[in-house]
Amino acid sequence: MASLTPQEKERTRYHLGYLNVQLAGSVQFGLPRPIQTVFILEQAMDSLILETVPRVRAMLDTLDQIECRLIAAQGRLAASSMGELKLRDNEPDLLEKEYFRWGGRLADTLGVPFYAYSNRYKGGGSKAGNIPVVG
Repeated sequence: MASLTPQEKERTRYHLGYLNVQLAGSVQFGLPRPIQTVFILEQAMDSLILETVPRVRAMLDTLDQIECRLIAAQGRLAASSMGELKLRDNEPDLLEKEYFRWGGRLADTLGVPFYAYSNRYKGGGSKAGNIPVVG
């Protein structure tokens, strides 16, 4: 079995919406913290099959790149075209959707859920903590 470096573990927690703080209690800001999923994630990161480590690292790189593109897109939000080049007005939304897709692949590879209270995965298709209401 192989393990990720501490920096790669931090990136994994970050990209899956998990906290990068010491676990203290089971309640935070009046909300229960699903700390059991943190232990599942930590166990998964420590138990990776050797051949899977390069794939996880590639997914982390992809997520880093998408986040960089999302940050860069902020500078283009004020314009709709540059000369003959027309810019997508929904570029940030499309990048968020792509980020969600790759975050899901990382979660699936590790066999863990997204962090249930993560703002990053709310509205991107994650049903964590939500009960669908059919009218």
